[in-house]
Amino acid sequence: MVARFLKETDLAAITAAWARDYRVLAPVREGSSIVYRVFSQDMHPFLGRPPTSSAKEALLPQTENLFTYKYRKDQDDLTRTEVFLSEALPPEPTLILGPRPCDARGRHLLDRVFLERGVIDPQYKAHRAATLFVSVACTSMQNTCFCHWTGGAMDDETGSDVLLHPLALESASGFVAKAVTPAGEKLLANLPEATSEMLAKLDERKAQAPAPDNAPALAGIAESFLAVFDDLDFWTDQSARCLSCGVCTYLCPTCSCFNITDENHGMSGRRLRTWDTCMSALYTLEGSGHNPRISRAHRLRNRVGHKFSYHPREFPEAAPSSGQSPSGLEFSCTGCGRCIRSCPVAVDIRQIVLDVLAKAKETAEAKE
Repeated sequence: MVARFLKETDLAAITAAWARDYRVLAPVREGSSIVYRVFSQDMHPFLGRPPTSSAKEALLPQTENLFTYKYRKDQDDLTRTEVFLSEALPPEPTLILGPRPCDARGRHLLDRVFLERGVIDPQYKAHRAATLFVSVACTSMQNTCFCHWTGGAMDDETGSDVLLHPLALESASGFVAKAVTPAGEKLLANLPEATSEMLAKLDERKAQAPAPDNAPALAGIAESFLAVFDDLDFWTDQSARCLSCGVCTYLCPTCSCFNITDENHGMSGRRLRTWDTCMSALYTLEGSGHNPRISRAHRLRNRVGHKFSYHPREFPEAAPSSGQSPSGLEFSCTGCGRCIRSCPVAVDIRQIVLDVLAKAKETAEAKE
């Protein structure tokens, strides 16, 4: 597909043109955060820094109306009640601007949960079909980034419809825009082609970008996790600082836990799906009062285990387009680093993974 060039000064105008056909969610600065907001004509999208929140909300809204319902009494027999359901309106076509490649890769991992486990989630499927991702390649890695651990890269195209590569030229700054899907190619149809000079400059910039630190060998992490699964002292130590606030899961591009509740208003109401978190003490609380994950240690163990053990064991063969980690495994983590960057007590999932590997090795050697 032909590479195009999008001038920085034309970004707002091009976004406004896209907004005629799509509900555009664009990143803007609010205080120290970069958040997605519905695009308006007086808005200038900010693509200079990764958004604080995940693009996941475009596919799995934080709060979503599944359907509304209404009860009606049978006037001839008041012991009988009829229920009338109204399905939610289909999602409007949406374009989300500015996610990084780690966010775009999250789409594939959410597909695993909502489309590939035998039961297709119709709401997610509808959002997925109606949403385009115009992602921005990274030019450097922050100290919390570790996408290369999990198979990603600063310019990974997985999950994107368009990937914008930042490029500063003497004549103009902007983005070399590369379409990844046919839908993305349509979005770029009116942009000028990138010149050979631009493409050469982009290759030069990529070649000069600092290489990330070597990724640890994670080939045995799934089994190592199971080896220390019952070591509650280990997990208690790992979770000692954790507040169970759940910010790690709410900002994660791949976490998919949700709750379903009914809101009644007299004889009518609605059924809602809302985000939930496995880090909450109430998440696994049963009606009997029993809670199988009663402590922070149990809950943190579950979160780490899902990302680095349960998922690669359930999906041992990564989809060809999803990208694999250096270990050849597919993890339910894209290495975006938001959980590290935003944790109020500096819990670092990278260190937990390394500690799991070390503890499992120590345990195995002790048995020899």
